[in-house]
Amino acid sequence: MNVRKCCCGLALVLLSLGAFGVGNAETSFHGVISPAGHKVWVDTAVVTVPPRPDTFVTAGWGSDSVAIDTFDFPNLSNWPLQVELASDIDGLHMHQVFPAPASNVWYFFMPVPPPLPQVMFYGTTGVEDSRTAIEARPRLDVSPSVVTAQMTVRLQLEGPGGQVVEVLDATGNLVRSLYCTAGPNGLATATWHCENGSGRLVPAGVYFFRHAASGAVAVRKVLVAH
Repeated sequence: MNVRKCCCGLALVLLSLGAFGVGNAETSFHGVISPAGHKVWVDTAVVTVPPRPDTFVTAGWGSDSVAIDTFDFPNLSNWPLQVELASDIDGLHMHQVFPAPASNVWYFFMPVPPPLPQVMFYGTTGVEDSRTAIEARPRLDVSPSVVTAQMTVRLQLEGPGGQVVEVLDATGNLVRSLYCTAGPNGLATATWHCENGSGRLVPAGVYFFRHAASGAVAVRKVLVAH
């Protein structure tokens, strides 16, 4: 298990795909906390995957500011039917159940004064053959990781044509979509000038680039610093 932390406006967040076991269908599973100014720390997570729930100690997952923090769980045999988090929020200990959580969807912690902290569960489902699973993962690269004016998105395609890469802000909202044009050897590229879908410059902060293909998702992060 790995804990990755970033301070909003300074550090970077990376949501990475989990490793796939040979001969087994597995699901990589990750959690993301956006504290929205609250002190949010998750002590344990009870992840229910039949035939039994598993309890994971997640000490250190959270933040006492606006930092976004991620936690990588061990690979699961299937997507969870339910996740229960034992958390400390602003000094109050509470349990919250998230039944049938969807991937890449923000859920609110309740009840606390607004703005409400949020949690997102994120992951991908593998396939039986590990070689096929590796080949199915989108190969996405962004550079530079700290952007002042413009940056390049590179995407390795498995077939002809281009593909869309989404740009998301730190809260998971879509900023704009970039169409990566296919070039030699299946490498597609696009340039982002730190603009939203209306052509306006985005505020400084952390942004995510997301691409989905063949049932898998790749996410990369950048820091915009005007």
